[in-house]
Amino acid sequence: MSQSNSKLKYTSPESEKKALKNKKAKNNDELRQERTKRYNLEQEEDAEFIRECCQYLQKLGIVKSQRQFSQQFLNKSQDYLGVIICEKRQPPINILHRLVQNLIQIQPIYEEKYTISNYLDTLINKGNQLITQKLLKYL
Repeated sequence: MSQSNSKLKYTSPESEKKALKNKKAKNNDELRQERTKRYNLEQEEDAEFIRECCQYLQKLGIVKSQRQFSQQFLNKSQDYLGVIICEKRQPPINILHRLVQNLIQIQPIYEEKYTISNYLDTLINKGNQLITQKLLKYL
């Protein structure tokens, strides 16, 4: 009988509560880290999209610099894009929307040039997808 009693472990209700509390804290930390990771990826995706648009418009000769792009296509200060990239900030939805609307306005200029028009269409669709993803989080 003493062998069977030694095999059984007695756990007090307090130690069970403590173990559950530690497990819950660990799960919460993991969830928090996962959310932070997703948020950082979204930030990078948004900033990369804006940067891609800027670079393409520079290639077309529509803007000469990030500073000009920030003013003309984002309607922000000339340092706006540089700050977003350097500080890894997530641009708000209205900035993405403004950029997409400005891309839509210049697209007819290039409708005769299929490659340019097609790529602008790709950028517009990508921007709209990013906006939709952001809006769905609020629902």
